[in-house]
Amino acid sequence: MSRSNSNSEFAERINWPVWLWLFLAMMIASIYLTFWAPFGNLLAATISILISITLIYSARKSVLEIVVINNWLYVGNAKIECKHIKKVTALKREEFLKLRGQNADPAAFNATRFWVSTGVKVELKDKNDPTPYWLIATRKPKKLAAALD
Repeated sequence: MSRSNSNSEFAERINWPVWLWLFLAMMIASIYLTFWAPFGNLLAATISILISITLIYSARKSVLEIVVINNWLYVGNAKIECKHIKKVTALKREEFLKLRGQNADPAAFNATRFWVSTGVKVELKDKNDPTPYWLIATRKPKKLAAALD
């Protein structure tokens, strides 16, 4: 469900990259050959098609949509009103990877994708929410930070 429109202050949609699709295509071809050799074309094709359908479904379900509109931040199915945002920090690759990995807070909201290596840290000031910050993967961290400030 797309929330972005011409009134959006920021909108980004993060899909699977081409290199990931190519890698998965090679894996499907390998699986096809693995089943084709002992069992023949029909079983190999059936299994390959089922795996392909599963991957297409997974790709559609894992799309990360980030939208800032009407003083609300939408990240996937999560949303927060901008008045509850204390500070937004655009993170470079090294900072983002550390915060996503070894320096991660288990209570934080994580909207990351392993193929995106930059993002923003959105610190919250909502007393009713125990979440300290949102970590959001984005290819345009400076634009998203500017839209939230």
